[in-house]
Amino acid sequence: MRQYRGVIFDMDGLIFDSERIIMEAWQEMGRQLGYEDFGKNIFQTLGMNREAREKYFLDKYGEKFPYEVFQEGYRQLVQRRIREQGLPTKRGLGELLDYLKGEGIPMAVGTSSSRLYTLQKLQEAGIDAYFSAVICGDMVTHSKPHPEIYERACEALAIEPGEALVLEDSRNGIRAALAAGASVIWIPDLVTELPQEEPYLTARFEHLGQVARWMARIRTA
Repeated sequence: MRQYRGVIFDMDGLIFDSERIIMEAWQEMGRQLGYEDFGKNIFQTLGMNREAREKYFLDKYGEKFPYEVFQEGYRQLVQRRIREQGLPTKRGLGELLDYLKGEGIPMAVGTSSSRLYTLQKLQEAGIDAYFSAVICGDMVTHSKPHPEIYERACEALAIEPGEALVLEDSRNGIRAALAAGASVIWIPDLVTELPQEEPYLTARFEHLGQVARWMARIRTA
């Protein structure tokens, strides 16, 4: 069995149960702007950074689409929801973080979210100290599904991509990690079927605690 020298976490939908909050905010902002079923756009944009997401909306809705109004509006809705209800972490996160720390396996975050947002959320959750590196969407030239984020994360951990295990929930993220040459475990969130990508996955689990138990098994095999 392969022994991994580093584990890289996506963030939204993988560490935090945030994608549903974002989808609901998009739906509300779409309604305010006169669009129906606007929240469904999240399925096409999961894993994209800000620039790639803006291009997606302008390509789909035209150059007159008020992207900045939409961006600011949905962010305010998300922030209000988080202030009122908090931002829950995904099931099994603590178990996995403690297992990897105990085994001395370095961890990184590779997310398309901005660095300011990412560091703030990791700090608020009290888990920032677990991660040796954080690579964000505004730190790279290319968005997922391009492999740059995961290539940079491997460089930051001083490991080769073939020595990395990436944990992802989205199609774009999985494609990015595979293109980088990493092994990938899929933890489904909003997207629950990926027939094209699933044959190339190392495993699929329902929650992060299962990843910890699987790694414990393969490290003693």
